[in-house]
Amino acid sequence: MLLLPLFVVWVVLASAGLFYFGNQHYGQFAGDIDWQNSVTTEFNLSALKVEVTPGIQVVHVQQPNCICNSRAENHMALFAGDYQVPGTSQHRRQLADVVAAGFVLPASPAVLIFENGRLIYAGPYATGPMCSVSDSLIAPILKGDVNLAGLWLNGEAKACRCLLKEE
Repeated sequence: MLLLPLFVVWVVLASAGLFYFGNQHYGQFAGDIDWQNSVTTEFNLSALKVEVTPGIQVVHVQQPNCICNSRAENHMALFAGDYQVPGTSQHRRQLADVVAAGFVLPASPAVLIFENGRLIYAGPYATGPMCSVSDSLIAPILKGDVNLAGLWLNGEAKACRCLLKEE
């Protein structure tokens, strides 16, 4: 009879621990930063040492040792096929390199989408704690189902993210 209460306590503590550790990287992409007012619209690909070409170009942004990187890889795998963005129009950068180039990006993994050299989207790939491909924020943009009137800094989305580490 003593084992039942002990088992219940163990289940509750294990569940609480899993919930805490499983969600510590889940939250609003921009965190507490007022991202909308800290970005200039003049940021372009040349600042990242990428030659501008016509059409869509993307920059995949990650940080080393971010637990969310593996979830972003699922999205990156769709770019060449489903989204028809050739590998030559896809580039990878570390978050620290993007920040050093003059663009305020509060977290990663993130994607920067440029159209004809102009930044049109910056933010997470998807919403939700698992950042599932089925919850993609960028698919409608890349498939041409949505035309953005201007720059969309998507800091409000809740996603798996690692906030910028101050060095």
